[in-house]
Amino acid sequence: MQRYWTGEPVTFHGRHFHAEGAALLPATVQRPRPPVWVAGFWPRRPPMRRAARFDGAVPLFVSASHGVAPPVGEVRDLVGYVREQRAGLPDGLAGRPFEIVVGGASPADPGRASDLLGPLRDAGATWWDERQPMDGDGLDRLAPVLARIEQGPPTA
Repeated sequence: MQRYWTGEPVTFHGRHFHAEGAALLPATVQRPRPPVWVAGFWPRRPPMRRAARFDGAVPLFVSASHGVAPPVGEVRDLVGYVREQRAGLPDGLAGRPFEIVVGGASPADPGRASDLLGPLRDAGATWWDERQPMDGDGLDRLAPVLARIEQGPPTA
């Protein structure tokens, strides 16, 4: 992928796919490449080991359905695991910034958002991904999404 992101033609003949002079245009602005955030279910370790070699992790948590914030202790465990994995990388990789994206539905009252986000931030989360609960009435409706956008981002 890194060669594709340069915008230059790439020829590749691998086991599962082939490309002959393929170019992805326009080339990415970020150098040497855009940040790569790897997703996976925690506590499954292989995707988080893979994420540790890149720029961030976007974990889903087996214990928390979509739209439900993950337990703080599990976020802390995940962050500790990723840090252990990154400690074994060459200095150039280990010293790069690393993002941990967690998500859920923040409280409707913005004043209560810090009660949810503060502990997650303290556990090592660096981004919040606002989501809608899978079992909510407004899952397939635009109005609740627009109302949440109007509230602005929650703050820790």
